[in-house]
Amino acid sequence: MRSSSPPSPSRPDTLYKSTSLEDGPTTPYPEVDFKASRTDLSRHEPTSFPARAWRKVVSTDFVEGHGVAPLAESQRTDAKFIQNFTLWLTMNATIACFSTGTLGPVLYGLSLRDSSLIIALVNIFSCGIPSYVACFGPKLGARTMLVARYSYGYYGSMLPALLNLVSFIGFCAVNSIVAGQVLVAVNPGELSTTTGIVIVAVISMVISFFGYRVLHACERWAWIPICISFVLLAGFGGRHLGAATSFNVGASTKGGILSFISIIVGFTLSWSGCSADFNSYMRPDVSKTKVFILTFAGLYLPACLLQIQGAAFAAAALSGLVPTWEEAYNAGSVGGLVGVALEPLHGFGKFLLVLFALGMISNNAPTTYAFSLSIQIVFPFLTRVPRFFFAIVCTAIYLPIAVVGASEFEAALSNFLGLIGGWSSIFVAVLLAEHFIFRRFSFTSGYDLSIWDRSSKLPPGIAALFASFCGAALYIVGMDQVWFRGPIAKLITGPDEHYGGDVGFETGMAVAAIVYIPSRWLEKRLLGR
Repeated sequence: MRSSSPPSPSRPDTLYKSTSLEDGPTTPYPEVDFKASRTDLSRHEPTSFPARAWRKVVSTDFVEGHGVAPLAESQRTDAKFIQNFTLWLTMNATIACFSTGTLGPVLYGLSLRDSSLIIALVNIFSCGIPSYVACFGPKLGARTMLVARYSYGYYGSMLPALLNLVSFIGFCAVNSIVAGQVLVAVNPGELSTTTGIVIVAVISMVISFFGYRVLHACERWAWIPICISFVLLAGFGGRHLGAATSFNVGASTKGGILSFISIIVGFTLSWSGCSADFNSYMRPDVSKTKVFILTFAGLYLPACLLQIQGAAFAAAALSGLVPTWEEAYNAGSVGGLVGVALEPLHGFGKFLLVLFALGMISNNAPTTYAFSLSIQIVFPFLTRVPRFFFAIVCTAIYLPIAVVGASEFEAALSNFLGLIGGWSSIFVAVLLAEHFIFRRFSFTSGYDLSIWDRSSKLPPGIAALFASFCGAALYIVGMDQVWFRGPIAKLITGPDEHYGGDVGFETGMAVAAIVYIPSRWLEKRLLGR
């Protein structure tokens, strides 16, 4: 997808074209060449074979070099809106989503009933917010962290973008660990977890290297075999799932319930930091309602169903009524549990395990893609570097982290999801308060994209940073993590409980929104932007 006019030689990313959308009056959109950020290789004809091969790779339309700069309307021509559903369905129909559900019974002793109710209800909230943020993609042609500049400012937006990078690294590491564990269950003793992690990481890197087109092409159909695999897992594991109702038939603790809520929120709400990244090439005339519904369905259905399935398998394994499941879980975590559940299928069961493991690529590849965009907000000078280079950087960072973290998976997953849920809630509180109150719900007249890289024209970001730090302070006093337990969490559970009661994301999100509104009003009055 190339712009109809050649970019200006003096400034290739700021040739403007006016357009009118359904949400507001005429607005300038920057006309950006899809390949404008690539290195100009036309000046020197390569002579060596590697140089010629590299030039061929970066010149093809299947390799997206365009980075975080806004996309012109002429570039936003993708009309396959159903991809808002299939992409998110494929990204979340993974064994990692299944693993998140297991934490209710495993870490907090919650019954299957209580775990299922929390999963079903909380995901409505935590999937709804990233679904709305996804609407920024087609309407503005802007990536999520670029939109953050219109509340956090040019320099202030580096903070949420940096936290976004940390989240992406953590997610990729956790996903790779789960995939490695599942691959080990295929041939125990013959394949190490480390080898499985490397396999998934390398394939994910290759897909994200190519970018938008290849990413959507892979995700469009990958959900079908994975979803069939989960149906077969439920069918052949169902003979023992009745035991799940015998686990913790007593009352669940309020501390455990609140902490599990924070984990469920962390899994899906964290997509808010990149949900507009995956549909920014779509046509801007698509209805916001359509984008929201398709994205929400793609997020909610796998998150709800697979997390409940994970909770049921974990509760059955911990009930004491299925010794083989309990032994397999203790020996091989989620991979071992899934492996023993599929044993009746023999060789076909091992094939399904391979599908589950490779299914993690559908989550890691888009996450790596989003990393390559957010890093250009943290380090603006990197906008001159082709986007695909950062897919390699991301993989090089999270790969050793995954190898090291594989030994303490449950604790690592719990702490990671709790932490990213906290920062994500603060970020969306500021982003949406700006959008709803100060930009009056408008995706067009509210955002002047001609100033996307001009710090003197964008908001100063003082109000956003002040609100974020206030929200972070309240998040800390309400959090419950291995390394720190806040006083509010202790107050909720009482002196006899040593864990639970995590209300960090609730307190952080509420305080950030409450503080931001008057602070932003004052900032606009004093500084005029």
